[in-house]
Amino acid sequence: MKSLVALVLLAQLLSCKAGLVPDIPPEVLPHKHLACDDPETEAAAAVAVNYINNRLKHGYKLVLNRIEKVVEHERRPHGKILELELDLLETVCHIVSPMPAENCTVRERTQHAVEADCDVKLLKDNGPYKVLLSKCHSSPDSHEDLVKFCPNCSPLSLLNDSNVVNTVNAALAKYNAINTTQGHYELLEIARGQHSHLANSWYVEFAIINTNCSAQHAKEHKEDCHVETGENQHFGFCKATFTKSLVEGTEDHQDVDCIVYDHQAGVAHVHLIEEHLKGNLGQAGRGYTFHNIIHSHNSTSHSHSHSDEVVPVEKVSALVKRAVFVALPDCPGRYRHYDI
Repeated sequence: MKSLVALVLLAQLLSCKAGLVPDIPPEVLPHKHLACDDPETEAAAAVAVNYINNRLKHGYKLVLNRIEKVVEHERRPHGKILELELDLLETVCHIVSPMPAENCTVRERTQHAVEADCDVKLLKDNGPYKVLLSKCHSSPDSHEDLVKFCPNCSPLSLLNDSNVVNTVNAALAKYNAINTTQGHYELLEIARGQHSHLANSWYVEFAIINTNCSAQHAKEHKEDCHVETGENQHFGFCKATFTKSLVEGTEDHQDVDCIVYDHQAGVAHVHLIEEHLKGNLGQAGRGYTFHNIIHSHNSTSHSHSHSDEVVPVEKVSALVKRAVFVALPDCPGRYRHYDI
């Protein structure tokens, strides 16, 4: 009899213990992991790159080169969060250009390329992706790598190098002298400078803006000139070279080519104009060879409330570890242009 009671109690105990084995909670269910070159990942990256370009304050527009990493999280009470690590490359389009970044030519490595590393967090909740946070910094290809890749290529010069500044000023003066029909232009930003030792020449790129003065009025009363605003505002972009003559008695050679863009409604580039009016050319006065896009934008306060929550992946017992195993995604992705 006692043996029978003991067996019944043992059966009840085992039944209770079996009931204590937890089901896999929702927060530790396998998440959807995307490959770096998955179409959905690329669509999110396109949103991120557009967001970054729209917030650039200096330099050149960027395009996607490679998706390094993508992590997707579920989000309470609904939606999902996507975290991306992106490699971007500088294009030849300055930010004052109306050309969409995706239509711009990527700068060749031989021109001393500049890349940007960006971390971006996006939200998708019954609609398109929306950027919550972006953090970027940029850097040029190392001098050592440039020399290995192209021994005769010219590295970037300091933007405030006296020869760069003099070349820009002389080029702008020449443009204003020959451009007598479109008014007087002033320097907005020195964007690039390079010195070719082989040809003893300097190459520069810079952005310009029109003033309220005609060419003649600027010659006589330059102090009255100020940059235009509103519908009369026009930005431009110039490329110029200056070659020092190596033969005594012969003149130095200078070329300048500028393009002036049609008025762009809703585009003012206030930051550049304010720096111009204050006589401060930003990074050009601080010993940089390029315009670093280092920045951080946080849009979370406008995108979701504090009650919104990214579902954490918590540690679980050995009993369910096998159930939540997710294969590693195919990352990093392909290079769309070149490795730098």
